[in-house]
Order: sequence, then structure tokens, then C-alpha cells
Amino acid sequence: MIKICVSGLSSSGKTTIGNRISEKLGIMHINHSYKHYTKSNDELLDILKKSNEKFVRDFDSRIIEAAKKGSCIVTTWLGPWLVKDADIRIWLEADIKERAKRYAKNNKIDLNDAEEFLRTKDLLTITEFKTIYNIDIMEHSFFDLCINTERVSADDIVNMIEMLTKNKK
Repeated sequence: MIKICVSGLSSSGKTTIGNRISEKLGIMHINHSYKHYTKSNDELLDILKKSNEKFVRDFDSRIIEAAKKGSCIVTTWLGPWLVKDADIRIWLEADIKERAKRYAKNNKIDLNDAEEFLRTKDLLTITEFKTIYNIDIMEHSFFDLCINTERVSADDIVNMIEMLTKNKK
């Protein structure tokens, strides 16, 4: 059994890498996100602004329970902290300008709007996790690997993760 947790700010590449690793290794991909509850960026920001501790903890407990079912890759912001028995923890990094380009393209919105949205979402999410869990998600010292997704291709990242899984097994 192998448990891989990949974290990073919005549009850093978590879902892309998670999908590829899931397929390549034949393991479950756990990709729960608040965005699955909304139809717009405004609704998503409203969830972050109004979410209460019970909602957040209930949401996160579903991720923890799903990860207990077997080999998986968890691509959520808090996965590396919540999945205590994770074998590999990876942080994906990308500059706000690059993340905004990705977000604008994927969601067919204006680049400036994408950047403003991501800055707001990042701040709200970072604050929420600090307030509820006392976790500073910008502290990465316990990660096995931190990767700048602007400089390393998705294929190379998948290959690195696959190599790490072989070493952990």
C-alpha cells in the first residue's frame, strides 16, 4: 500500500499530477475540493468567507476516511497534514502569474480576474487552515519534495513521484 499526498496553492498542478499518478500507478485519486460545491468563483469565495469550523472539519474528515481505504494519491490543500500515514508528501509551487494564466485558460476568464480571484482564495484558505487547525500551509519543511511546476514538466514530476514510490515500497 502507498499513500501519496500532493499539496499546493490553486492552479499549481495538483489535479493534473494526481490524475496522471492515479492512472500510472492504478491507485485511487482523492481530489475533494470546495469548488465541487459551487457554480462560480463568487460562490466559492462565499464558502471560504462563511465556512465554519464544523463544515471544514466534516469536509476534511471525508478526505481522511477516503484515504484509509487503501493506496491513493490525495491532491488537496491539507492532505499532507491530515493523512498522518502518508508515505510521500509533495508540495507543488508556481508563481501567481503562472497560476493565474492556468486558471484563466481552464476557466475561460480574464487573466486579471483570475489573478485577483487566486490572491483572494489563497489568503482566505491559508487563514482558514491557520485559524481552524493552526497549520501554516506555507511551511514545507516536512515535505519529501517541493517542485516548481513552472520549471518541471508534468511528465517529469510523475516520473519523480513514481521513483519515490519505488523507494518507499
